Amino acid sequence: GRPLVLAAGLGGLPTVSYVELHCHSAYSFLDGASTPAELAAAAAGHGQGTLAITDHDGLWGAMEFAHACKGLGVRPITGAEVTVEDPRPGRDRFHLTLLVEDATGYRNLCRLITEAHRDTRPRPDREPLPPSVPLAELERRAEGLVCLSGCAREGALVGDWGRDDRSGAAELGGRLASCFGRERFRVELQRPLWRRDRARNRWLAGLAERLGVSCVATGDVHAHAQGRVRL
Repeated sequence: GRPLVLAAGLGGLPTVSYVELHCHSAYSFLDGASTPAELAAAAAGHGQGTLAITDHDGLWGAMEFAHACKGLGVRPITGAEVTVEDPRPGRDRFHLTLLVEDATGYRNLCRLITEAHRDTRPRPDREPLPPSVPLAELERRAEGLVCLSGCAREGALVGDWGRDDRSGAAELGGRLASCFGRERFRVELQRPLWRRDRARNRWLAGLAERLGVSCVATGDVHAHAQGRVRL
């Protein structure tokens, strides 16, 4: 009954081949620091046969990434970190990591991103508003997508952890599990070397067990090499 964690040697659990499922390229503007080609080459250099690119609210680098992976023998996974409007009173927005499973999922992810950016430019002479998609629209477009619960800072469940709101996290997690199905929803664990990382991950793993879903560990990568981290 213990949740499966897909990671290399995390917490003493069995080791399996690691696949990075949460990775930002330079198309996550002012956030990612490496091109899709550089990230694909780094994955190949580390012996990782598969890599997902999950840029913020967009698929701008997906085609470039797919072409780069093909030449390196790396399997590309198309995805995005999508900003979702939290419909609960007093809440704002959270992030979810969405990965494409098939052609239907790609079509749905494109439509979700289009919806997120709709009405973000009410005035062409001003900076666009932050994109976001309603949770109800996400539920309507869930087919063909795998959903991870999001990053350690702004993920769907970590806000409730910070508020010590167990019932709220269980309610939202249950809604996502019902939307995507227990085989396509995973509680995402990260260790960004912040205070209380282990406490947060233990809490999330316990929630996953109560929801009857598995966990997945991700690195939330923003650069292909140490030298780019400062950028």
